[in-house]
Amino acid sequence: MASSASRDVLVAAPPARFFDLVVDFARYPEFVPGVKAAKPRPAAPGAPVDVEYEVDLGVKTIRYVLRHVLERPTRVSWHLVSGDWMKVSNGSWELTPEGDGTRARYSVEIQIAKPPLVPQSLVDRITDELTKVQLPRMLEAFKGWAER
Repeated sequence: MASSASRDVLVAAPPARFFDLVVDFARYPEFVPGVKAAKPRPAAPGAPVDVEYEVDLGVKTIRYVLRHVLERPTRVSWHLVSGDWMKVSNGSWELTPEGDGTRARYSVEIQIAKPPLVPQSLVDRITDELTKVQLPRMLEAFKGWAER
């Protein structure tokens, strides 16, 4: 079963600047907790961008590829292309001007595949780590990086 989460953060940076940060995938390991690697694959201008991620969740390191659709400067959406533990990963950043800053809404739907011989409790723990622990940390990391 898929798990969904959505959170907002107010960032003291204009939407275009925050958008540029969101799509600078290769720099994620510098400031996003748990991201060990983020490797964008070359894409034609205006085409979706595939990014290969390696994320350390503490209980497990997972690898997956997301296809990102960029709608400058207000939206970035994605869906799962492939992954070793991911069955579903869909989501988006919605960026709205608010005062001198940006209201950034991050939404995600995740489902972890249950490999044979792996207890459901581990699958549930990985899902919780992604949606309940990593999500707030990630939003604060993006906010902090954008406001520096």
